[in-house]
Amino acid sequence: MLMSTLVILRFTGIFAAYTGITVLLPEIMFRRILKGRRLSEQFLMSYTFGNFYIINIVFALQLLHISNFFTLTAVTVLMSILIGLKVNRIPLRRKLAEGKKIFCRLSDGSMGIRSAVSKFGEWMKSGCRYSGKLFCRYIVKKPIQSIFLIFICGALLWIYGRQIILTYGYRASDIPVHLSWINQMSRGKIFSKGVYPFGFHCMIYYLHTVFGVDTYVILCEFFFVQVIYLHAVLLTMLKLLCKTKYLPYIGVFAYIVGDFWSRQTYSRFYSTLPQEYGMIFVIPSVYFLIRFFQIHKENLKDRETRRILQCFAMAFSLTLAIHFYGTMIAGLCCIGIAMGFCFRFVKKEYFCRIMVTGILSVVLAVLPMAIAFAGGTPLQGSLGWGMSVINGSQNEESDADNTTQNNKVQVTSGDGKVTEIDVSKLPSAKKGETTVVVEQKKPSLGDRMRTVADKIKVISDKIKTIPNKIPKAVRTMSIRIRNIVVPVDWQKMGTAVMTAYAGLLLLGLVFCAFRKTEYGAALMSVGFCMLILTVLLCAGPFGLPTLMDAARCSIYYAYLLPVAGVVLADGILCFMTMPQIFRNSKNVLSLGISVVLLTVLLQKDLVKNPEFSSGYVTNGAITCLTNIIRENEDETWTIVSANDETQMGLDHGWHYETITFLRQLEKIDEDTKILIPTKNIYFFIEKIPLDYSVSYAGSGQSISKKGAGQALPNAGGIVVYQGENRWIVMSRMYYWAQAFMKKYPNEMKVYYEDDQFICYRIPQNMYHQYNFAIDYGYNQVETEEQEAEQ
Repeated sequence: MLMSTLVILRFTGIFAAYTGITVLLPEIMFRRILKGRRLSEQFLMSYTFGNFYIINIVFALQLLHISNFFTLTAVTVLMSILIGLKVNRIPLRRKLAEGKKIFCRLSDGSMGIRSAVSKFGEWMKSGCRYSGKLFCRYIVKKPIQSIFLIFICGALLWIYGRQIILTYGYRASDIPVHLSWINQMSRGKIFSKGVYPFGFHCMIYYLHTVFGVDTYVILCEFFFVQVIYLHAVLLTMLKLLCKTKYLPYIGVFAYIVGDFWSRQTYSRFYSTLPQEYGMIFVIPSVYFLIRFFQIHKENLKDRETRRILQCFAMAFSLTLAIHFYGTMIAGLCCIGIAMGFCFRFVKKEYFCRIMVTGILSVVLAVLPMAIAFAGGTPLQGSLGWGMSVINGSQNEESDADNTTQNNKVQVTSGDGKVTEIDVSKLPSAKKGETTVVVEQKKPSLGDRMRTVADKIKVISDKIKTIPNKIPKAVRTMSIRIRNIVVPVDWQKMGTAVMTAYAGLLLLGLVFCAFRKTEYGAALMSVGFCMLILTVLLCAGPFGLPTLMDAARCSIYYAYLLPVAGVVLADGILCFMTMPQIFRNSKNVLSLGISVVLLTVLLQKDLVKNPEFSSGYVTNGAITCLTNIIRENEDETWTIVSANDETQMGLDHGWHYETITFLRQLEKIDEDTKILIPTKNIYFFIEKIPLDYSVSYAGSGQSISKKGAGQALPNAGGIVVYQGENRWIVMSRMYYWAQAFMKKYPNEMKVYYEDDQFICYRIPQNMYHQYNFAIDYGYNQVETEEQEAEQ
């Protein structure tokens, strides 16, 4: 089977498994509650619950140290049945009695196999008829929307989907770390390197354990599943917020294919990473909070309100359980929504409910981490750093300022004048000198009044300067947007974006004035959200604490920017067609605008054409690893390679580090032995070594005798496999392989070779193992005389 065919089949299985447990299973469990809702809302509710459900099952079983295939499957099935019966009001006793009756009839022969198959066939036919009705209702009867949907799917396949068949490996240097953490979960060790948001790892672990897909395969291909759902939730939210039919599709399409986005805003989408997985749940958090505030006061006690708040709690909880950057963005968006719906947020009925829900969502996310931390597991390094940034302990300048302030005292002179003295600068503060006590006189009432008046004057002066600072701040934000998010040739792009935000606020007020309060407040909420995120993007230039670097922030910013554009266009069309005579024309206008924008994107060469490559693992290495696992029994083979295969084949075979192998060969004598006690041994060598994220002057050069003649890198960790060091290591390894093959030409063979990579295979008799310690021309061989001299 071709590797590309195998990759497609694997991805199809991973996508089907993930969709089944996160969308289809909740649809079945909650079909009574979901019935009658719009399809988009059904999807958001099911998808949010599905991820929350699976991730927390894994958390619970891992913390109890009983997580494996049987417990995961049993808990998932049993809880799904119980929840489904409860929600859909199906009597459990009646179903058990029916099941018992069928079992008894099968056992006593009163019901034959043919009758059982016939009943199963009828059930399958009813399922097919239901699926056919859905297809006819949502696809056949909505041809224009179906065509737009096909365009979006095609764009996703072209921009992102080709990656899985053109580059089999991963494209981020931290994936081996996440792979290691997930492998430790398979051994019952959650939080193996410290407490960290593990929601992403729980999902990958579940797919690996329950469906039997190797973890390295999931991490290489799951990125496209993330991308599909990342855009699916964006499209569904736009469809729920907008009153026109077609603008959401063109907005999502432009976000996918647009060549006007800065590269760093989408480059991470090609890798299976926690941050991008957590991004998916920012949109549901935003939608469910807006949906809650759109509920009228008299309906707050209904069950619908509780369901919406439960969905919001699960979505917000997932952002924190997966990656705290997503929580930061979702939290800021919640502030923007509260500003947009301020007339309801300040009311007790709304305020109390949303605050309790928010606290509950945080508790749900933090609880597994808190349990592990209480059990003695320390915080993982990056999480500890994030906490220190939030509480300000990493801000040395701030700490220094506080120290200075604590060393200052106010001294009143004889004439009543108050002066401030820094005692740390007094001679008495110097070492070895006598301490001087500064007597402080308590200021009089008049002095305190004058001090208050001076402070009021300072504050008043600052307020007066605000109108002069606003244009400068807007200009700074406009430049930042254009330089980091949308770097197009048009100089006024940033200004246009800021104008759009102002338009959202103004248009929202207009709709509120026309008593379309819920829609108008939603428009203002989007505007406030984007303005707050713009301040986060410009935190550095504004002198504010940089909670998130601009590059990471731009990813979220670009993701939410289409929401602002589409909602603004939708609002303008709705305002233009507000008169009764034009009301039916808004969909026609939205279709016309969508077609025009689609034509412009395709004709003006504004479509992305990303490069497909991996600087961390070659296609040949992934192909060899796949074939080795399929052709050999577990634990009967060893791969000698750089670091990557250490964790990739952990569940099947053994790994030997290349640098360890070469260092053992560096100085050998007649008694030196290097034995690898497995039936088959494979040597992975890159003929054109990868840079592994560190480029150098000779990047892209082939292995050579010159490289083999260099001294082995004296470094540790991943550094030994980066840049020029990797070129030296691979050159040494290649010429060792040539020398060993010359010595054993009938035993050592080329297992796989392409232009960039070569793999050698040597089978061995376990009772007569090879000694791999040979002189290959670039190591030092010590004689007995030299050894005696030393």
